[in-house]
Amino acid sequence: MYLHRIIAATLATSVIAQTQDAPEVTSSPSDHVYEAILPENPFFDKGSLDGNIRGTVKAQSAADGKGVSFSVSFRNLPNEGGPFLYHIHDAAVPSDGNCTATLDHFDPFNRGESPPCDANEPHTCQLGDLSGKHGKITQEPFTKEYIDPFVSLATDSVQFFGTKSIVLHFGNKTRITCANFVKAGVEETGN
Repeated sequence: MYLHRIIAATLATSVIAQTQDAPEVTSSPSDHVYEAILPENPFFDKGSLDGNIRGTVKAQSAADGKGVSFSVSFRNLPNEGGPFLYHIHDAAVPSDGNCTATLDHFDPFNRGESPPCDANEPHTCQLGDLSGKHGKITQEPFTKEYIDPFVSLATDSVQFFGTKSIVLHFGNKTRITCANFVKAGVEETGN
C-alpha cells in the first residue's frame, strides 16, 4: 500500500511538472518578421469553398520586444462551418501541402486542448491557440491586429514559432488550409 502511494505521488508530481503557464516574452528581437501566406489550393476541397481561403498571418516583434505583433487577414471563407479557428502548429507544411502533417498545436508547455483556452487567462492557453487567445474568425473578410506576449521570434527560445505553420480549421477542427511561416526576405521552398 505504501508503494502505491509513492507511485501515485510521483505520477502526480510528474504531470504537474510537465505543464506550466506560459511566461511573457520580454526580449523578442526587433528586426525579425515572419509571414505565412495561404496557398492557392485548399487542403480541404469539399463544401462551399470556392478556391481557397486567401490570406496572411504576419508576425513581427513588438516595438518594445515584449511578445509578437500579429497582423491577420483572411477572406473568401466557406459559407458554412464557422466560426473558424486558426492555430500555430508544431511542424512545417511538407511540400505536398498535407495540413495533417503539421502535427498538433504549438504547445511547448504541454497544456493540451482540454479544458478549452480561456481568453481571459491567455497565459494558461496553448501558445499556438491564436483564435482561442485573440478571437475566432467570425466575419468575412476577417482582419485583426494584436500583440501576443507569450510567443517569440528569438530562435533560441522555446516559445519561437518561426519554423512552424499556421492552420485554419472549421469550427469542428477539420483542417481547411495551412501555410508555413517564412522569415521576411527569405524565399520559401516546397509548399
